[in-house]
Amino acid sequence: MPYRLPRSYNKWIMTLANIDPRILAALRSLRSGGWSYKRRHSAQPDLLSSLSRDLGYPAVWGDVTRLPAHGGPQATATWKELGVKGRNGIGGIPCELVHANASGGSCSKNVVLRGSQAFASALAIYLPVHFLPILLTRPQYLLRPSNLLHTLLAVLRSASFLSTFVSTIWAAVCLTRTLLLARLFPRISHDVWDGPFGCTFAGSLVCGGSIWIEQGRRRGEIALYMLPRAIRACLPERWVRSGAKGVQWGERLAFVLSLATILTAAVHRPDSLRGLSRWALAFIMKGPNAGFWKRKRRGESVPPTPIEKAPGAETLPKPYVLRRR
Repeated sequence: MPYRLPRSYNKWIMTLANIDPRILAALRSLRSGGWSYKRRHSAQPDLLSSLSRDLGYPAVWGDVTRLPAHGGPQATATWKELGVKGRNGIGGIPCELVHANASGGSCSKNVVLRGSQAFASALAIYLPVHFLPILLTRPQYLLRPSNLLHTLLAVLRSASFLSTFVSTIWAAVCLTRTLLLARLFPRISHDVWDGPFGCTFAGSLVCGGSIWIEQGRRRGEIALYMLPRAIRACLPERWVRSGAKGVQWGERLAFVLSLATILTAAVHRPDSLRGLSRWALAFIMKGPNAGFWKRKRRGESVPPTPIEKAPGAETLPKPYVLRRR
């Protein structure tokens, strides 16, 4: 139910996942009952047939009335008749249509290709995330090669996290519907393996483990970024969009508590904040006299303010101190 997520967030996920919208429409139809292997029914008969044609495969590969619902010898005979290779003993949509890329029917190639594409996209995302706060607050930090290398390694680590997140989803999907579970239990219909509690559910369970690639502090930030969206997705859509007083007061209460927590941390535990949030809150709480903004205004090369001495302080005799022998 992507409509429960913010539009910008949903668009970012769809871009990173790079899934053909017709595959998503078929999965949603499976969930709603508009698509069924067992009943050989589809509310949109040309949904995957058009995808198959666009990819250069026979249109019949996407025809639900011809696709086997279960595995076994009958499925093997059907695939031989349709000219599909690599799916002997299992049913469902051919991997060539699910992958919808240059990997063809190879699940391992698809995982590697998806992971590589996600890694390249993640670099474009995390380079400014890691470097921009440093460039805005303490650019001299990057002048030391060791600090620059440390920041670059952090970027690669974050990109690896996102790449692993995407590739593990696809690995779990292929293991569920093609490589492992569907072969172990051929009598179970692909209405289950391709349904909401099948391959997509397995991918959602597995991909979360990629968070352990990130550093501990980054894991906390990602959790705080994801938590509000997860809560929003669990709330009833009608109630959220109704604009009732309960919704308004809930939003206000959440905002007040969140802002109070952040401001309290800025005063009593500033070390728990980092990046732009730390410096912005320091300016809000202390104004131009905040350490960073004061140094920024004066410049790093400005020497410390000299301490004025009282007149004649240097000519005064030093006090006599009695020392024991």
